[in-house]
Amino acid sequence: MQTRPKRILSLVSAILLAACGDGPAGLGRTPPPTASVNVGNLFFQSARNGSMDPAIDTVAVGGTVTWTWTEAGAHTVRFADPGLAESPGLSDDGSVFGTSFPAAGTFSYDCGVHGLAMTGTIVVR
Repeated sequence: MQTRPKRILSLVSAILLAACGDGPAGLGRTPPPTASVNVGNLFFQSARNGSMDPAIDTVAVGGTVTWTWTEAGAHTVRFADPGLAESPGLSDDGSVFGTSFPAAGTFSYDCGVHGLAMTGTIVVR
């Protein structure tokens, strides 16, 4: 789990990126239905905007986010929200995990293996 200061920093970063226009989905525009996150050796990185640890992406309600392992290494995607399931432990280059977000909110995640060394936030609106 993230420490309180790290969670606050992630949340503030997510709000600022959403307000500044996380790629083509700035305020006043409909967020995209999908987002992609690259999973590498000790990092999560948004494929859309390049943000890293925390990787921050915005999707529409009902949207799907896909995490793709870009190099071999044992990682999981673990959400702070208990309603979202942790990914299986994947380690092969090209492995993929995806989940959809049926409700608006801000969802923090980290790596179940590396914890705070790998973090991200999904903003759903």
